[in-house]
Amino acid sequence: MNKEKSKICKKCKEEINKSAKVCPKCGSKQQFSKLALILIFLFVCIVINSVSNESSESESSSIVKTEETFTNQEDKEEIKEYMKVTKDDLDEDLESNAANAKEKYYKKYVEISGKLGTIDSDMKYFSLMSSTDEWDILGIHCDIKNNDQKEKLKTLKKDQDIIVKGKITDVGEVLGYYLDVEEIIEN
Repeated sequence: MNKEKSKICKKCKEEINKSAKVCPKCGSKQQFSKLALILIFLFVCIVINSVSNESSESESSSIVKTEETFTNQEDKEEIKEYMKVTKDDLDEDLESNAANAKEKYYKKYVEISGKLGTIDSDMKYFSLMSSTDEWDILGIHCDIKNNDQKEKLKTLKKDQDIIVKGKITDVGEVLGYYLDVEEIIEN
């Protein structure tokens, strides 16, 4: 037979007519079954889908990393503007409307004047009390962040007027204000 008009049987390996759908010698079908074609098609689709997902995941993770880098750079370049308030101002705002006080002060940088309250014996925090209210019960909880602040506190005395700069990290009608301290200044 002519090679251009013939093919090899899949089962018996004999040369048969190229257009034959069944081998005349062994009777084997020469076309792919529909099931085989469907399986091949599904396999190709799965491969294409997985390659496309890997590509989009890689793009989205690089976008997230870029955004994180940009956010971190913004944090480093953040210009802090301190809102000047007294301990009494903060208390008054909290008593009149805790929700408004939270909106006004939460995650804001403040410079608060008041008097030094309790200093934790482990030097983890101290409280800032009112300079005018002798019966002030609810102090501002001030978290100490470094050794410089600890050393500064060791030079101060309870009831001494001070100014504290930092960021308010929590506001609540029961527990009052929490402050991440950045600087302690004698007043």
